[in-house]
Amino acid sequence: MLINALLFFELFCMTAAVFLLFRKSGNTFAESGSLSIICVFMLLSFIRQISFITGYFVISTCFEALFLITSFVLIFRHRSYISSILGTLKSFGSENPISFTFLILCFLYIAIHAFLPVPKELENALYNVPIYEKGGFFSLGAASEFSTFLPINHFILFNTFLRFGTDSGAGLFCFLSYLSIGFSTYALARRYSWPTIAFTTAILVLSIPRLVVLVIYPDTEIISIAVALFCILTMYRSAELPNLTDFILLILGIFFCISENISSMIFAPILFLLSCVVLFRRHGIIEWKSILGKNPYVFFAVVPAAIFSQFWLFLSHHSHIASWSGAFSNISFNNSGIQGALANFIRYIFESFYFTAPVELFLEKIFNWSTAQSLESLYNFSVRPFLGESGAAQVFHLTWMPNEMFSFGPVGFFLVLPALCYAMLKGARRLKSVALAFFVYFYLVCLIIAWAPGNAKFFSIFYVCAGFSMAFFFPPWRLTKKNNKILQTIGCLLLFFMLLAAS
Repeated sequence: MLINALLFFELFCMTAAVFLLFRKSGNTFAESGSLSIICVFMLLSFIRQISFITGYFVISTCFEALFLITSFVLIFRHRSYISSILGTLKSFGSENPISFTFLILCFLYIAIHAFLPVPKELENALYNVPIYEKGGFFSLGAASEFSTFLPINHFILFNTFLRFGTDSGAGLFCFLSYLSIGFSTYALARRYSWPTIAFTTAILVLSIPRLVVLVIYPDTEIISIAVALFCILTMYRSAELPNLTDFILLILGIFFCISENISSMIFAPILFLLSCVVLFRRHGIIEWKSILGKNPYVFFAVVPAAIFSQFWLFLSHHSHIASWSGAFSNISFNNSGIQGALANFIRYIFESFYFTAPVELFLEKIFNWSTAQSLESLYNFSVRPFLGESGAAQVFHLTWMPNEMFSFGPVGFFLVLPALCYAMLKGARRLKSVALAFFVYFYLVCLIIAWAPGNAKFFSIFYVCAGFSMAFFFPPWRLTKKNNKILQTIGCLLLFFMLLAAS
């Protein structure tokens, strides 16, 4: 327990120091929160991957000690900002007293839960990292067991705890990712709404059932979501005011998106193309060449970008192993082309309406009505005669797997999907581009991956990262103060019940 407390203290100090630096630079509270968390993640991942590649564990230890000391100095130097931060929280809490208090209590519960041991499935995957790290990357490269190794951008973060022989407390990275998602959603929503509506949007996103489960039962999936939202936020900031810091963070973030989940490998190229369209259409390539040309040290960012790209890992697999499937080994691919993609699209829409297992059980107990049976009957009547099982790895059947008990709930189906469609029709060019990118991602998942039970994990990025578009869907003349409070209450109740059901 003492080790866990010390490691938590290290993580807290580093995040707090970076947070104060961003606040000092004039960033908002929410932007500083999101940027500081992911920047610390990238910093820790970078130095630990350097240790892994070289085989010298002392590199990570020395640099972490140096950054911790630096964090103490920065916190002490900028301590005057602490009172203003507390003032901001107090002011925000006074405007939304009930919802804010409830949210803080939920955060405290999740933070306490983060100190519990991680699930067995994640534990088995995580313990590969310290085992491989002892030998170093170069000595491991030609070994036969290397064939099972996956991208480690996010996995290696948990090594903070595993190297001391404990996995208790590893959930802190998932808790911080959850906070980062809330901060990023609020910061992006503020581009399209007033603070109260942006706060409502953040609550609704944080109450998405699958997201709640991911923070209660730690998984690297939630880190991928937080990093993707971080990239969208830095893209917005770069488009609004061209600057080197946000531009570098955007590039590093896109590479840092790459993880063992194939969804991140699909979304990262889309993020890159989206960023090119948004940034170069807004300012032109000459502006960015000028900014980069004035800062010769910018090329040092190539090193972490190369590490995060995982090209060294994929290259080694290609060099030593003729056919490596890696992260794709357990995935079935769609062999039916566009027809299969259409069939998969319809299946995922049906699944989106099939909210969560607790809701299904409630409806069966109270109303003796099964959502699954009704939806399957509708699917069998309207879809199966025309598309059959095109694009599916198995016969389409709505059922809950033990590790897939929670979907994206009413927020995903009734709010996020309509908000994205509305953004495509009525949004400004930037928001239209973002909405189009999300729909392209949805289409590519339908086109590339065959439908199978449990594929909901591929859509976490879609529903959670697109959640901020609800703020554009809720303008003040449509969402009155009373309706705003109702939505906040619904979000809080949904979050509360999901915490109870998932715990």
